[in-house]
Amino acid sequence: MGGVDIDITFRDLQPVDLPAIEWTGSATHLEFVEGLLPKHWAGEEDLLVGELPNGMIVAFGAVNYAAAPDAGELWMLSTHPAWQSLGIGRRLIEALEQRIRQQGAPYAQLNVEHDNPRAASLYRRLGYETFASGIEHWGLDSGQTYVTVVARMRKALD
Repeated sequence: MGGVDIDITFRDLQPVDLPAIEWTGSATHLEFVEGLLPKHWAGEEDLLVGELPNGMIVAFGAVNYAAAPDAGELWMLSTHPAWQSLGIGRRLIEALEQRIRQQGAPYAQLNVEHDNPRAASLYRRLGYETFASGIEHWGLDSGQTYVTVVARMRKALD
């Protein structure tokens, strides 16, 4: 698969990393991520960052182990805008899939918004297949609720 050979290390998110992932979302989003740290430490979630040798964090993603009984659910997948289309997102997903394997789950799954064909194409190239559709929603800083249609995708892990 494509990409550029970039020296990147995937590791657990630490509280000190939160300011370095401001590009992933709003202040409310960062507070939400901070609130997930206890679940991460308890083994209920995996929160990973991709770090360059100079310490810059260019990728962030998570796995929720409670979403499905036989799968880890990838979510909050994000690559720094300046570092997109270089294969980092693929490598982030591979690192998260490895965490799912270590937990003993036979499947990885994720949701992709209907209006994000670029991400859906990447997931299909990585072996994910659509098995259902659904509606997702979350709160916005404005107090409004964002609602979207998603394709639910799944991949068997070898």
